[in-house]
Amino acid sequence: MVMISFRPDERTEQELRELAAGRDRSTVLREIIHEAYMERQYAQAQADAERLRHDEADRAELARIAEEMGDSDAW
Repeated sequence: MVMISFRPDERTEQELRELAAGRDRSTVLREIIHEAYMERQYAQAQADAERLRHDEADRAELARIAEEMGDSDAW
């Protein structure tokens, strides 16, 4: 486990105090980091999906696969 030193400014200290609301600050900071990480992952997935939605080569490949598989009702 890595120990992290953190020096909040006054505003951040107040916000952390309110977010913690009597809970352990380490737990709150872990939650905040996890939430920020997940938000970043979802944003990246959304950007990738949007990019692929407009990628003509990818769309052509999907159409080729669908055609190769035939009628989806058969499955």
